[in-house]
Amino acid sequence: MLRIIICDDIKVNISTLSRSIRNIINDMPINREIEIFSTSPDVLINYKIKDNYTYIFILDVIYKNISGLDIAKKIRRQYKEVFIIFITGHIELLYMVINQNIMPSGFIEKPLNENDVRKALFNIFDYYSENNKKIIQTLTVNTGAAVYRIPYDEIIYIEALNKKIFIYSDTQRVSCYNSLQALEGELGKSFIRCYKSFIVNKNRIKNIFFAEMTVEMSNGSRISMSRTYKSEMKRLTQEGGM
Repeated sequence: MLRIIICDDIKVNISTLSRSIRNIINDMPINREIEIFSTSPDVLINYKIKDNYTYIFILDVIYKNISGLDIAKKIRRQYKEVFIIFITGHIELLYMVINQNIMPSGFIEKPLNENDVRKALFNIFDYYSENNKKIIQTLTVNTGAAVYRIPYDEIIYIEALNKKIFIYSDTQRVSCYNSLQALEGELGKSFIRCYKSFIVNKNRIKNIFFAEMTVEMSNGSRISMSRTYKSEMKRLTQEGGM
């Protein structure tokens, strides 16, 4: 999955960029694998990327209260494989970018123009299409009658009920004999326990309702959340992990 993060403190710029990018990806064969999000600079400084995603960060060189270069440097130190594109109305400042070891993937000059956005993104999209060779992680489930291999990305949540495990994905519900503890160790950090009988996919969480103690998943299911795991769920929202 390719995830594009637009960071700007001017709403009209976010709107213009989002519209341009959507117009571009609508004409491309990988459009269903691209998500677009926007955020403010202060949120992005502590942003945590998710597993199984390729990221494009679109940043300004200068914001009102923080340097886009500082954000980019922190992102680059932590995550070597992300793409970073700078937008700016001050082309004379681009030498600063080159000298900061940020390794940008492109530049877009303000005022924003869709053709310039297209040029900046085209090479990244092409590279992503040709080189997206990441091994798809799958959960192997033996039901006795059949063996299923379910990609992690497709798992929405897992429920323990009546001594059995039920795995809910986009297209099916598979049951088997296992333990949540064993699955929790196997699935790793993309999944989180929210209740003694539920594990949810962090990337498939739509909303968390702390007042109601429920978690809404991407398929509309409402999962119970216990006080035991409430602090972990709060940390998840604070770190931008959903």
